[in-house]
Amino acid sequence: MGIDQRMQQWLENSRQRFFESDYKELDKELTPEGRTEWNSIYASYRSGALLHGTVIGVEKIAAPSMDSAGGVGDGSDEIPCIVVVPYRAKILIPEPLIWWPGEERESFLLNHMGGANVDFVIIAVDRLNEFAIASRVRAMDRRRWQMTMVERLQAGDITSCEILSVGPGLLTMSCHGFDYTVTQSGLSYSCLGDLRSVYRPGQRLKAKVIAVDEGNLEISVKDAAPDPYIGAEYRHPVGSTRLATIISKYKGGVFARLTDGCTVVCRYARQFEDSQFRPEDIVNVEITSYMDGRKWLRGKIKGKIG
Repeated sequence: MGIDQRMQQWLENSRQRFFESDYKELDKELTPEGRTEWNSIYASYRSGALLHGTVIGVEKIAAPSMDSAGGVGDGSDEIPCIVVVPYRAKILIPEPLIWWPGEERESFLLNHMGGANVDFVIIAVDRLNEFAIASRVRAMDRRRWQMTMVERLQAGDITSCEILSVGPGLLTMSCHGFDYTVTQSGLSYSCLGDLRSVYRPGQRLKAKVIAVDEGNLEISVKDAAPDPYIGAEYRHPVGSTRLATIISKYKGGVFARLTDGCTVVCRYARQFEDSQFRPEDIVNVEITSYMDGRKWLRGKIKGKIG
């Protein structure tokens, strides 16, 4: 029997134990904060109410065995979980219950979710050992229903999404129960370089709704803000000099960002060497031309500031 089937059997056994337990006795020593925490866990378990928390790490649990007591396995199968601790109780969200079915991500992504804020629904309670099992998938389903039936999101609306994880070139985020993995080009008109220098798990981003129906939500973070290239020829005429921050170097070109977000692809003035400049340096750039197809400016680095 597979892990998912054993997990389902364990959840059924856990539910029986939940209703047989004496919670008045178990909770009598709780502090007011602890009582509030466990009451919210019980409510989520009974009614499916959404809970929210910040991911603090990852740990593995032994896959449940098939004994009638619903005990854990012998460790031969382990399930990675993200961990949320709202106050004192530990909430474990197993990997099979994190991603929408058919949209699973690589397991290593869990190690980069620390700091992310996630919704979840409690599906099992082990009060004696002070932990609970939760499903993010159930919370996603609830969020999707709310989007369609309550919030009635429409194309053109500006909404918010939350970052789940960030890598050098890819970012995973969640919006109304849908997950997205996007590259730099889907996030900003500006050159960003390493996304980890700009974004972090738990950060909120604005996004524009492109299309929406009950089973789909198409959004664009990039289109939530105006394109800085529009009007650049008036703000930054050829021959003018501007402050810019070096973002990256690629194939002999230097990508820099102007203060208004415009990307300028630069070459060096003849007196400079490439080794004199690094990403994050602030430089003085002379604007030389425009690249309408790419929506970039061209420029020449005239010197470094500081």
